[in-house]
Amino acid sequence: VLSNDANAQRLSDSLRRMRGAAMKLGQMLSIQDESIAPPALTNALEQVRKGAEAMPTHQMMQQLNDQWGDQDEWKDRIDLEERPFAAASIGQVHRATLLTSSDQKKKVAVKVQYPGVANSIESDLSNLSMLVKASGLSPPGLFLDNVIRVGREELKVECDYRREAVNHRRFQQLISSDPGLVKDRFVVPDVIEEFSTDRILVTEYVRGGTIDKVIDLDQDERNRIGKAIMRLTMLELFVWRFMQTDPNWGNFLYDVRTRTTYLIDFGAARDYDEDFVRGYLNIVKANADQDEKALFDESIRMGFLTGEENSMMLEAHKLSGYCLGEPFQSYEPYNFKTSRITSRISEHGAVFLKHRLTPPPEEVYTLHRKLAGAYNLCIKIGAIISCRDL
Repeated sequence: VLSNDANAQRLSDSLRRMRGAAMKLGQMLSIQDESIAPPALTNALEQVRKGAEAMPTHQMMQQLNDQWGDQDEWKDRIDLEERPFAAASIGQVHRATLLTSSDQKKKVAVKVQYPGVANSIESDLSNLSMLVKASGLSPPGLFLDNVIRVGREELKVECDYRREAVNHRRFQQLISSDPGLVKDRFVVPDVIEEFSTDRILVTEYVRGGTIDKVIDLDQDERNRIGKAIMRLTMLELFVWRFMQTDPNWGNFLYDVRTRTTYLIDFGAARDYDEDFVRGYLNIVKANADQDEKALFDESIRMGFLTGEENSMMLEAHKLSGYCLGEPFQSYEPYNFKTSRITSRISEHGAVFLKHRLTPPPEEVYTLHRKLAGAYNLCIKIGAIISCRDL
């Protein structure tokens, strides 16, 4: 069992050396609250979030030539920095300058997918499954096979950068069309179509640090950002039914000079079925109103529960749900930092893992990851905001 630092570190090292699926799912594990995972494991997996090892220069150049043609065909059109400035689960990002742009010296970000990632999803997932099972991290209530299945589908679409470019432009249109988000200075940078391919995505380069760094700003500004993040999350799920489901704080870049928040990385964006959204809204409302009957009725209808659960599981489902709906209970400002809301939700995790009879609807894997990310961001920046009106 992974209960000591040495074993946990070995798993972390293995994940960081892998490309694609294992790296991505390692990041998903690393966002779990310490009250569920052993502290040694949580600390080791935190290292996974710092990104994969950069690919060798010759490998990166081969990928560029495969996608853009021979170097002689593109070196006079774009000046690419050889060293990446960011790494993610399935690719790395380089700064570059467009040499043919009418806007002289236009700065761009070039995301280059690791070679072979799309073809290694199955093998990486098999390796990850064996690692997790061997480490004792797969109790029955985790339903690991379902997690692997959902992860497989998610990663397949994330490997298609042309699809991500479509998602990117779709979000750009939605956000730029919302007066509230425009007022709050939320911006999606442009896609550079000329250089974007199946395995390379080029976008306008924007300045800014990860949004969690705003903790040093005044309370009003932190509240404004937190409220806008929560409103955006509600719009994505309940109005647009189209959500960017990766809660990584690095996907929200804040420019302190202009107080602009830039949104990036839409590979994990997905649509939600209208019936699912309607049912989930009913659950959120039941939680906010602490309506036990409505919560259980809708939870059984949607497949969160079978109706055969024991009293321990039913109580954990109810209390974790009430906690999830807590920010929406009243119109009074909710103090995310002092609430410990995500930690309190996670306190019921052990009961879920032991007594849950059925896996949740597959949409929930991505949805709850995003909601936890929004809550954790509001906790990190110390937002004190009213959410009921959202």
